[in-house]
Amino acid sequence: MSKDLVSELSAEERVRLNFSLDCVSPNDGKYRKASQALAFFLSPRAEWIACAFVQRALLETRIELGHVHESHLTHFEKALEKIDPANISLLEEKITKHDQLALLEEFGRFIPQETKALLHPGTTSYDILDTARAYLFKKAWKDVLRGEIGKSILKLAGLAEQSLDILQVGRTHLQNTSPVPFGTTLAAYSARLAERTERCDETFDRLKGKISGIVGTGASIEMVVGDSLAFEEKVLAKLGLTPDYTATQIVQKEALADVGNSLVTLMHVLEDFSEDIRLLYSTAIGEVTSRDNATRLGGSSADALKNNPIDYENISGKAAQIESGMRVLYTMISSNFQRDLRGSIQARYQPQGMITEIYESFTRLNRALEQLSLNEDRIRENLQTVRDNPSEAMVAILRGEGWAHSHYGVGHDFVKEIGKKRKGRKLLEVALEDPEFTRLYETLSEDKKDILQGQLEKYTGSAKQRALKNIAYARSVIQ
Repeated sequence: MSKDLVSELSAEERVRLNFSLDCVSPNDGKYRKASQALAFFLSPRAEWIACAFVQRALLETRIELGHVHESHLTHFEKALEKIDPANISLLEEKITKHDQLALLEEFGRFIPQETKALLHPGTTSYDILDTARAYLFKKAWKDVLRGEIGKSILKLAGLAEQSLDILQVGRTHLQNTSPVPFGTTLAAYSARLAERTERCDETFDRLKGKISGIVGTGASIEMVVGDSLAFEEKVLAKLGLTPDYTATQIVQKEALADVGNSLVTLMHVLEDFSEDIRLLYSTAIGEVTSRDNATRLGGSSADALKNNPIDYENISGKAAQIESGMRVLYTMISSNFQRDLRGSIQARYQPQGMITEIYESFTRLNRALEQLSLNEDRIRENLQTVRDNPSEAMVAILRGEGWAHSHYGVGHDFVKEIGKKRKGRKLLEVALEDPEFTRLYETLSEDKKDILQGQLEKYTGSAKQRALKNIAYARSVIQ
């Protein structure tokens, strides 16, 4: 069974694997696939390239305003194909000690001095970096995260449709009670995740940029290009952004905190689903499992026959980690006067980490949902106790009849008292020993009698219609 798997890797794959094993962050190490999928948006390389795009938008706008000759943009675009983020990083570390000056020096290797002199027109580093990050975060959401989350929502909607006729015992306070169609639960989760996805759409869309200079007044911009407000709007429009008119040297971070909040609530809905599945997976309930459970056996290092709900436990565990990022985002709202370095440090970590953990959670969920299987025998077995003792349904029927017992009182009290006398017998059998209840029972509709006899398929109300509404809504958000 033991194999030398490293020998099967290419030289490049070995280098990457060994590099990941030296990483401190598990996102770059153990869960590097999620990081790799987001590397185009959240990595230092991605930031360097995005900052270059911002500089391009600045130069292009100056050309449109007639301030700069188009040949300079030609020089810039040729250089854009040659710049090396690795060299920019070394320039920052060894020479400039400043990120955006390092970027300008790298462009200086490939463009004439007169073109280099036109770059960074009265702007400050955070005109570039805050704008670049807003652009990248929006792209990461639209191009990567939303699609993966959408897959989960559509899979849940599909599973919901397939299981609308499977009746499952309802559970409140972890106690069995009146039934629910299994599909209604899945449909509700698909709709809840879809609603949170819409919320994420809104918060990511509200991310803003700034091109307003060192203290946000636009004065330095006007010394170079004239009307700073019009210039800012034109530049940011090229990047799909609008200006933050409250900006100082930095874009204000409330909108970024809103993004974080939307991600956290999305993740907590996912955690809620994962926790339900974990409980249904348990030995005591056993209503769901994985189709690949034969190959999954051995999830425990001690018990070779345990089939652990590994994916769902991982997802649930990530919720607290993602939520912890909010401490950073909330703190970033505060800045001494126009800017200080506290936020610069914090912005290196969040919401990038939260975004990566969200993505990893939904990729994991999509794998798990492909294998999710219902144990219909156990579902029927667990429901049987409620079929034999439909106590909540009996209370509802008695209330509907406006009935009260001469000794026990209203229906709720009657059911409570006769329930104490069951001793292993069915609830209806005990109730029919009471003459007053028997007289009422004979007047009930056939459907109500059937429900009290355990035909709980007739006691699901509008659950299916609600589920279909949720499924339709979820699909409308994604499709």
